[in-house]
Amino acid sequence: MLFQKYVNPQYYENLRRFKYSGQNLSILYNWILGDMAQWVVDQLPKTVAPNLITITGFCNLLTGFALIFILNPMFDQDLPQWASLYIAWTIFVYQTLDNADGKQARRTKQSTALGMLMDHGSDCTATWIAGLLYINAFKITFTPFNMLTAIGVSFLGFYFGVYCQQHTGVFQLGVINGVDEGLPILQLFFLITAVMSSQFWLNQIQITNTLSIQYNTVLLVITISASIVTIIQFCYPVFKKMNWNVLTILKSLSLPITLMITFISLTYLSPTNVLSKWFHIYVLTIGLQWSKMINLWQLAIITKETFNQFSFTWAFTLGSIMLNLISQFLTSDGLCYFDEVKMIFLLLAFSFLSYLHCVTSIVHELCDILDIYAFSIKYPQ
Repeated sequence: MLFQKYVNPQYYENLRRFKYSGQNLSILYNWILGDMAQWVVDQLPKTVAPNLITITGFCNLLTGFALIFILNPMFDQDLPQWASLYIAWTIFVYQTLDNADGKQARRTKQSTALGMLMDHGSDCTATWIAGLLYINAFKITFTPFNMLTAIGVSFLGFYFGVYCQQHTGVFQLGVINGVDEGLPILQLFFLITAVMSSQFWLNQIQITNTLSIQYNTVLLVITISASIVTIIQFCYPVFKKMNWNVLTILKSLSLPITLMITFISLTYLSPTNVLSKWFHIYVLTIGLQWSKMINLWQLAIITKETFNQFSFTWAFTLGSIMLNLISQFLTSDGLCYFDEVKMIFLLLAFSFLSYLHCVTSIVHELCDILDIYAFSIKYPQ
């Protein structure tokens, strides 16, 4: 079968009746970004499908991501300054269109469960893509602390937004959040890089006669602080609802826990220190599986089905990495049974095909159930 079925027929009606509930308290969005997105929508004809706006913004961001891999496939060289300018532009376009798609959906009365799924699905992937762009442009070295911080920031921020949505029924962005305030700040940093070059971030601030700190370390501290605030905003109402029961909380967080265990294990147990050179490929591989899981989670929220935080492909990908790490203790030379680099590229191909099949299957299935087209308006109103 070309397309897999992800929705049980008994939940079709939930899918058709779904109404998105979200709230954006961002100062920047409510004063500036929302008006910019509205201006874009006002220029568009009503025949433009909201999902087409979503996918256009996301594909635009992917061009910046692809550019980095073309210019600097090993993430060990400076980006040309013009490339940093282009990436700043792609992030701006992505954010503007991401804000515009919902406005177009309401304007054309085309708000659907598929629209929310495509919007949040692209947002989830965009967060870890932005993390890799961040690392590349600002000369962040692949030290254990930096790598684990990058994983936490890139993967967990959006996860906890969905986590809060599942338990409270509302996807709420705070007064200051990583989307509406974080992306413009990231654009500003890329503009600085475009003017000054990537080497600028290696300059140091002299704090005392014996203590100095690099500019990119300052950026990292700012990013970590903002991410912690964002995660706390999402977690507090959920943990409160769970009466702060530690076991219940840990059980509900099994997905990010397995993610962090895998990267911590790779960081400290890899006999070849594989992440020091191939960190970006591991993020890309696991990121595709992560995005697939978040998409399935969003679908479960929409249909009100029970969500299983582990799928075969997620378990296979992380399990293969962990079993290969363990195999070093059983080999005579102390190396993993399978070459770690070859394995991750094989898993990358597997993750890409798995993610692509999942997304196309869900889009195809929801179009059939809702009697709509994915990227055009079937019944104009």
